Amino acid sequence: MNNQILSARLTLTKVALPDWDLIRSIYSNPTLMEHIGATMSDEDIRRNFEKELAPWSLESTHWLTWIIRETDSGNDVGLISFCTRNRETLTAEVGFIILDGFKGKGYATEAIRRVFDFAVDTFGFKKFTAVCSEEHVASRRVLEKAGMKLDKIVPESTEIAGKKVNDCYYSLEK
Repeated sequence: MNNQILSARLTLTKVALPDWDLIRSIYSNPTLMEHIGATMSDEDIRRNFEKELAPWSLESTHWLTWIIRETDSGNDVGLISFCTRNRETLTAEVGFIILDGFKGKGYATEAIRRVFDFAVDTFGFKKFTAVCSEEHVASRRVLEKAGMKLDKIVPESTEIAGKKVNDCYYSLEK
């Protein structure tokens, strides 16, 4: 499997040991986690990180994660991941986090489109899903720009920071 994916402006590199500080800074940052869930302890971040370092296949239960970087500058932009949700219908869920200084530049949409192409070409995925909170308008816009359609909104289905939020379920068939 290719550990690096290129797009017009971005280089996506499979997460590796040197990415620990970046991963830790993302999952412990209350602003970045505001619409995702509670910040995580170093122990929980480390446990998830170690899973994501493992080789990945369609049978894997962990996320396949890449660090998103600007190709020209090498600056870290964020991360993007997918995991198999249904092996029979070859369905994968996608998720992403963009660092504050890089939001609004189209990087998330570019990365998602490229990961979709990679997942179809490499693993034969036929459908993609994503979930985000209804109030996270920027993520919803990214998913829609990437071609995903809103399937349903489930009221008060997830608790984030002690508050029940509505979840938006998106999908795209390739």
